[in-house]
Amino acid sequence: MPQLEIYTDGGNRNTGNVKGGSVRKQDKSAWAAYLIYGEHTKMLTGGDYGRTNNYMEINAVIQGLTALKRTDIPVTIYSDSAYVINCMQQKWYVKWEQNGWRKKGAPVKNAELWKQLLAQLDRFDQVTFVKVKGHANNQYNNLVDATLNQTMDQL
Repeated sequence: MPQLEIYTDGGNRNTGNVKGGSVRKQDKSAWAAYLIYGEHTKMLTGGDYGRTNNYMEINAVIQGLTALKRTDIPVTIYSDSAYVINCMQQKWYVKWEQNGWRKKGAPVKNAELWKQLLAQLDRFDQVTFVKVKGHANNQYNNLVDATLNQTMDQL
């Protein structure tokens, strides 16, 4: 049975990272998604300023899924983001939705992106999320990491 694979990554060059500082407006951020279907491949990437690493990790998955026209082929998404993988595998979003997108009384971070991702997932018959080790020996994870860094270099 044919299968589609998407390798995703997001990143940020946080200049406010001294003693827990937050992302600054001028900080470069980027995402990349590498789509593989048999012999066919496609690299997608985009950049912005002032976005967190987690924002870009989620956005990479959204952009990868959005690019797919066929929704009847099983999709496997590979990410080095524990945030994305754990949310999807452990279904954190179910409780967030039940609580009006609040967690311990505070708004869920990146709620709008999570909603967009869930809307994309609803389009597909089958999507599986797999955690890969970042900055290790996975060639496609290294490829999306290098691509998003090139995107940040070009901002």
